[in-house]
Amino acid sequence: MSFKLKTILLFLGISLIPYALSMFLLGNSFREEQHEAITKEMKSELQMSVERIDQSFTTLQKDMLFIAKSEIMNDMYTQDLDHRISSTLLAKKNDLKMKGDFYLLDSNQKIIASSDFSSISKTKRVEPFFTVPIRSNFTQKEMGKLIVTYPLENFKPFFSNSVHRHYYIVHRDGSISLRPTLFNESLKVARPLASKPTITIVLEEEKEFAYRLLYKYEQWFILFLLGGAVFISAAAYYVATGLIRPIITLSNTARKITRTQDYTQHVTLHRNDEIGQLSDAFNSMINGMNHALKEITTLNKEIEDTQREVVFTMGSIGESRSKETGNHVKRVAEYSKLLALYYGLDESEAEMLRQASPMHDIGKVAIPDAVLNKPGRFDEQERRIMDTHATLGYEMLKHSARPLLLMAATVANEHHEKWDGSGYPRGLKGENIHIYGRITALADVFDALGSDRVYKKAWEDERIFTLFKEERGKHFDPTLIDIFFGHLEEFLTIRDRLKDQEGLHPL
Repeated sequence: MSFKLKTILLFLGISLIPYALSMFLLGNSFREEQHEAITKEMKSELQMSVERIDQSFTTLQKDMLFIAKSEIMNDMYTQDLDHRISSTLLAKKNDLKMKGDFYLLDSNQKIIASSDFSSISKTKRVEPFFTVPIRSNFTQKEMGKLIVTYPLENFKPFFSNSVHRHYYIVHRDGSISLRPTLFNESLKVARPLASKPTITIVLEEEKEFAYRLLYKYEQWFILFLLGGAVFISAAAYYVATGLIRPIITLSNTARKITRTQDYTQHVTLHRNDEIGQLSDAFNSMINGMNHALKEITTLNKEIEDTQREVVFTMGSIGESRSKETGNHVKRVAEYSKLLALYYGLDESEAEMLRQASPMHDIGKVAIPDAVLNKPGRFDEQERRIMDTHATLGYEMLKHSARPLLLMAATVANEHHEKWDGSGYPRGLKGENIHIYGRITALADVFDALGSDRVYKKAWEDERIFTLFKEERGKHFDPTLIDIFFGHLEEFLTIRDRLKDQEGLHPL
């Protein structure tokens, strides 16, 4: 984030955040007060409606009890009384101005009398809303039941619905009845019926309508807040561009120098204040960094050249101590780089391997002369001593923090490992052997077999090539063997170019 933008945001934060926070708290308090007032009014209205419904149901139940205990019910099985009872039930239905019907059922669910005359003497299942037992005045034994069906439409006269506020019913199983519409968001209050606890009456009001005054207040608040933000942003932008432009210029120049590594760039600010002093100090710092960078670059090159010289010299020391041919390490280095490039390593890594590979036998400096320069074959004890040179070389180099010496440590430790796992010192197999070790192994063996040693004469080329083909997938990485034969002329050219001069190799 730029300094200019940070400055603008700082102005906005200092100016707007306290204002916005206070307005938010005020608006939140107003919202809570309005919510409390609305819900209180809704609960009051709902309570009155529920009380009217409960009162109606109480009256209905009392009337049913009165009818159930009347003398006429004791004669319910008397001929022609069904029509008289039915007329009484019909009169009660009309008196209550309700939908639904009263039914008088015997123990077999047969309709003896009903406000619906067409159902008399029929047997059908009806869903009762209220049920009152009919008992004999003499034996108190239940003779039948007086039930009433009460369709939910009967609730509508108790509900004062509008476009933005309405009632509906929630049943015990969670189902909903008589809900006129759905609001996106709403406020709700609920209350169960005392006379029918399985039914809950809900009063719902559309939230947008309930909060209409608050929303209008919030709209004005947002407009006012945006207007203030625009004004303060303009002021902050003016301050940022007018007062901070020199700092931005310094920042851009520093970023450009970092990107291009061009330390000849300067900042020109004709000011007599602290910003001018800062620009002068910046230019002085850049000049100093440019001078120091040139010195560091020169010093690094000298260090790298010295490091390569030391590595090559140490490799040569190891070879000369074992009376190897004079240019052996040079040829191994060139073979290794060529193999690395054709294997797919990039130029820089292949070049580093060329520089590190001369160190492959550095561990021989710790091997006793009697073993190292023995003209004949080693016995078992001597072979064990000689084989330690790989681990000794690794131990010498592994503690370095330099990438070149760490690569040399890997080469020293693994150039005697074999593809089939029969090598030493760790018996690594296949690609578990580092590619540096696999490459140096082939380069070292190729040059060693073609050179005179104190214990052997140089092999003919055809004998070397036959061995390499036989050892493909055994001693050597098959891919590297294929690369070797695919570019054989290049390897032979290197050997001829770096051929040992007569009389210069050790005796």
